[in-house]
Amino acid sequence: MRKISIAFLSAALTLSAQVTVLQHATVIDGTGGAPIPDAVIVIANGKIRDIGPSSSVQAPESAQVVDLSGKTIMPGIINLHGHVGMVKGMSQDMKNYTRENAEAQLRLYASYGVTTTTSMGTDHNLIIKIRNDQRRGKLSGARVFTALQGFTTLGGYPTHAPGVKGVAQEVASAAQAKAWVNRLADRKADVIKMWVDDHHGTFDKLSPTVYGAIISQAHKRGLKTFAHLYELEDAKGLVKAGLDVMAHSIRDEMVDDEMISLLKENNVTAVATLTREQSTFIYADKPVWLNDPFFTRGTTPEVIHAVRTQLSETQKKDPERDTLKRDLSIAMINLKKLSDAGVRIGFGTDTGPPGRFIGYCEHAEMELMSMAGLTPMQIIQSFSKNAAEALGAGKELGTLEKGKAADLVVLDKDPLENIRNSRTIHAVYLGGKRLE
Repeated sequence: MRKISIAFLSAALTLSAQVTVLQHATVIDGTGGAPIPDAVIVIANGKIRDIGPSSSVQAPESAQVVDLSGKTIMPGIINLHGHVGMVKGMSQDMKNYTRENAEAQLRLYASYGVTTTTSMGTDHNLIIKIRNDQRRGKLSGARVFTALQGFTTLGGYPTHAPGVKGVAQEVASAAQAKAWVNRLADRKADVIKMWVDDHHGTFDKLSPTVYGAIISQAHKRGLKTFAHLYELEDAKGLVKAGLDVMAHSIRDEMVDDEMISLLKENNVTAVATLTREQSTFIYADKPVWLNDPFFTRGTTPEVIHAVRTQLSETQKKDPERDTLKRDLSIAMINLKKLSDAGVRIGFGTDTGPPGRFIGYCEHAEMELMSMAGLTPMQIIQSFSKNAAEALGAGKELGTLEKGKAADLVVLDKDPLENIRNSRTIHAVYLGGKRLE
């Protein structure tokens, strides 16, 4: 399969040959190895030139040296499931899909330490222009990968959602699906997305014949495939057909040994999106974090008011609220079970739509993963090494190693002690440049 080439990283952000050295911090590199105390990271041309303990790595003469004594550095967060550009405030509509709005959201992601996001199936060509400009060096917010338009069946989920009708590609046959995969490949989509979900029996969903054709043709064109799914049996069918990434948890029942074996044998990445499930019911209870400055800095008083009033009342009256709570519980149990079994766990949130707050929810996702039983180190690997590999970008992104992008987050506290310490952001470096 085609690996996503991002050699453009060397040009990103640095207009001069300035070398930056970060020193005396503890570094968690994302590989799963032990943290490096009193470490040095040498950054040049947007990449890590050298990294290691201060006893073995020297700061080059004339470098800009930044003393980070007492700090911890972790890799930038890679989000495998987001949506960029369609929402303003609580309104989801393609009229909001402007360059200004998309780039503002990418900057917001980056300000929370999310240095890469994947926009999953609700995009138009504008996102390709933004991505291409990033890869030519114009990098002012999170790097973006895109699926452009995702696939569903005729009238299928999520075509009922505000603004999505006409964006999702409604396919009627395998032949049509293959042709549309080719069209997306020609338009330079990074990945292929599909929805395979009847939304509790409300909609028809993609048949195995059609989603099999999508996966097969995507692989012929060198593209990885991601699937929104819900049911265990659909997940089994998709993985047997060659799926690369489960973009949501299995939520209808507990995973079984067959599912675990299929995922491991086919090297599939499982993404939980626990905050997506939580967002469907949590606002009825007006959670205390609506007052948290770490949350409020990423939104507006008007949006918070709408959440406290309109969204809260809507969720209180939702007849499926108990089912949605159960979905989250099953998703958390399945995440722990898959992780314990050695399935590769990726990281994603489905942020972007109303109520799924860009930046904040990535950190809330980490906390929910911890509550599910994953260790802080496993969570960090999920959003660094594992996420980069799931995108086919592991040679350029993800871990803090020589030759890779200098995308990293400097923290005031150690996230290995408590994953909530990911919120103690001192600085974010994207392509070697500190975000202001």
